[in-house]
Amino acid sequence: MMLNCKETTRFISEGLDHRLSLWQRINLRLHVMMCGACSAYKRQIEGLHRLFGLHRQRTEGIMSDMSSEAHRLSPAKRDQIKHLLESQSPGHSH
Repeated sequence: MMLNCKETTRFISEGLDHRLSLWQRINLRLHVMMCGACSAYKRQIEGLHRLFGLHRQRTEGIMSDMSSEAHRLSPAKRDQIKHLLESQSPGHSH
């Protein structure tokens, strides 16, 4: 039995999260080859999936970099900033 468009879009989405059965993959491929709308949907949803995956990788990389010791202020720099802020405060006399 041939898949309809509703079943096909569901299998396309499910296939992004886990491996489909052989029967599902074959029927999905046959339907997508014959249906321009489902073929376009498959390309679009796979593109979005890749895009969000890249975004997640970049975000995780940035967060990892921010938490590394290389991006922390040294004690000397902290003191320098502290003294600069204290000297700029309204109650501080020069």
